[in-house]
Amino acid sequence: MRGKMLIFLALLCAMLLVAGWMTHEVQVQAEEYARLQREILMLEVENALLRERIEELKEQQAELGDRMEKWLDEWDVELWESTAYAPLDSRTVEGMCYSGDPQITASGVEVVPGVTAAAGPGVPFGTRVYIPGFGFRVVQDRGGQIGPGQIDVAVGTQDEALAWGRRAVKVVYMKNGHSN
Repeated sequence: MRGKMLIFLALLCAMLLVAGWMTHEVQVQAEEYARLQREILMLEVENALLRERIEELKEQQAELGDRMEKWLDEWDVELWESTAYAPLDSRTVEGMCYSGDPQITASGVEVVPGVTAAAGPGVPFGTRVYIPGFGFRVVQDRGGQIGPGQIDVAVGTQDEALAWGRRAVKVVYMKNGHSN
């Protein structure tokens, strides 16, 4: 009988151990469930914030699209032949680098290297242009050899003009000439 009692006690201890282990596992699972519920709530909040941000970005995209349309209505981009000239350099030659007063443009304003550009008669004086490699310039001059689709940019020295040479560049310019 003692043997049966010992077996019974051993089984009872084993059952108590299993019950304790199961209770612990249930508690671990409950804690994991609670952690996952908190994470789900945080993800839902983040999701709501991301949806708001997406709406903001959609509004910004629409605004940028409108601004781009307006820009495209005001500006144009074309491939032009570009050269440079240096009318203020002491080595310039009248008739080749300038005609008349080398310090005054065809529009009557002073030549300013870094600002002045010469374009054909189809481009009104005061037209702002952007030329890669030079930046923004203002058409203030003409040139006897400058025709449609050509631009000549005033630089400080003949060396700069020769270094630039003659090249095709994408020119961005105001469609109506003057900038507002």
